[in-house]
Amino acid sequence: MIIYGQTKRINRLAERNKQPLHLENDEEFMQLVKEKIATVGDVKAVKYVRMEKGLSLIDAKKYVDSLK
Repeated sequence: MIIYGQTKRINRLAERNKQPLHLENDEEFMQLVKEKIATVGDVKAVKYVRMEKGLSLIDAKKYVDSLK
């Protein structure tokens, strides 16, 4: 029974990860993140996006990667 519940949860999370990010088209924020990528690197840019937008690590990484 526990395995079934965990499998169901894993499947829901996998589906959620396939969905595109729904961030507003904020040009100022995008420029700021691009600047952070160039100056302090990807890792700190991902951390900044997570703090500012409240995203998961995976979603923030996808967002930063999309701006490269």
